[in-house]
Amino acid sequence: MTVASIQTGRDGTTVGPRATSARRAAVMAVPAMDRWMITGFLLAIAIPPEAQFSLGALVLSPQRVLLMVAMVPAALRVIGDRRLGLRLLDGLALLHVLWAWLSVCKVHGVNSMSVEAGGIYTIEFLGSYLLGRALIASPAHAVFFAKRLLLFIFVLAMAAIPEMLTGKHLIRETFGSVFGSRNLAGVTPRFGLTRAFASFDHPILWGVFAASALGMTWYMTRARHMLSFGRIWRCVAIVGAAFTSLSTGPLMACTVQLGILGWDVVTRGIKGRWWVLMAGAIAAYIAVDALSNRDPLTVFVHYLTFNAQTGYDRKLIWDIGIAQVKLTPLFGIGFNVWTTAPEWWHNTSVDAFWLLTALRYGLPGVLTLAALTLWTVIRMIRVPHESLRPLVMGWLVTCIGLSIAAMTVHLWGSTFVLFGFLLGMGVSVSGLKLARPTPRLPAPFGSANDAREPGAPKPLYLSEGTL
Repeated sequence: MTVASIQTGRDGTTVGPRATSARRAAVMAVPAMDRWMITGFLLAIAIPPEAQFSLGALVLSPQRVLLMVAMVPAALRVIGDRRLGLRLLDGLALLHVLWAWLSVCKVHGVNSMSVEAGGIYTIEFLGSYLLGRALIASPAHAVFFAKRLLLFIFVLAMAAIPEMLTGKHLIRETFGSVFGSRNLAGVTPRFGLTRAFASFDHPILWGVFAASALGMTWYMTRARHMLSFGRIWRCVAIVGAAFTSLSTGPLMACTVQLGILGWDVVTRGIKGRWWVLMAGAIAAYIAVDALSNRDPLTVFVHYLTFNAQTGYDRKLIWDIGIAQVKLTPLFGIGFNVWTTAPEWWHNTSVDAFWLLTALRYGLPGVLTLAALTLWTVIRMIRVPHESLRPLVMGWLVTCIGLSIAAMTVHLWGSTFVLFGFLLGMGVSVSGLKLARPTPRLPAPFGSANDAREPGAPKPLYLSEGTL
């Protein structure tokens, strides 16, 4: 045996011929067609909006075209694959889409506009959800997706960093010269820096896309020590990429995820630590409510936004929006403008994904989506296989971070499609049938170590395959 074959890297992973063979085996565990589909899905998300085209009154983007083509085959695969199988959660996803379609038709009438709006919503949400269900058919598939997501973020960050510093929108302007330019105005610089679009419609979308990889990268990077160099530098790069958007929502998603990661590092080995964290969060909310002359949401938004005015505006959006939801709780207002805004309020945008869903599709619309998300989180927490712990924890931290950030940002286009895919991914992973499950653990997120029963499947990590 040569020295090269047993050499290890800084983060504890094997390098040399043995590592090459492990990487090749990890990649080949995912069928070639699935690898191409996962890569194509992320590529379609990352293609700039300049590549959109119109088909009559219908605006088609690469991601919509991909989902239209793949939606039915994905559904057939979910139905026919024993590893996946239909679940009650699939019915909840379908119910959410049907109610959204019904709400739009109820508010605007059955016409071409409502049919197109309902169809696009079905394609973007149900299509991406089914694709996540169909493509994440094993732990190896999930790891491959996480690696590809990390690769796309790193590549786009190489354009976003100079964009932030120079004000030149490299990717968008390049595609604009080929397909025709789109308006990039309306985004005010912050701290003397330009808010980077990368290849997305808005800096917020780019930032949320970058932040979505933080939890999975932390837990799915193999390392001997929790604070290994390889794990830390990847996460620092992700936070740096999200920072180039100079947007509150992505940084909030990173902050929430880093808070959970920090708690995991500090309390590792302590029994019931996750229940303590949840109890502490509830206690903090009650304390702020009792001691402050402002409600906790106002305080929370104030300290997590770039300036006080932004925080005040977001609080007003929630106040106005909730008042509107109370007036139209069943079917919402569709794509109409709210009627509860004061005369001096001229901003019609809603920077809150959960609130806007309730406004457009009524309480049944937002509650079905929230129930789908929460139920998937609970199923992931209850996964009994220790070999899936890195994947489960990574998905949970990412989903929790994005869900909380969605209270102050709207997820649309690429980020909405990514959110649907992640939900489908969670449903598939939570139902995977593996050999020799370990006993269910009392802590809600599992044990603090990576122990496995003899013969149990070995966890896969980002570092065990090429990017």
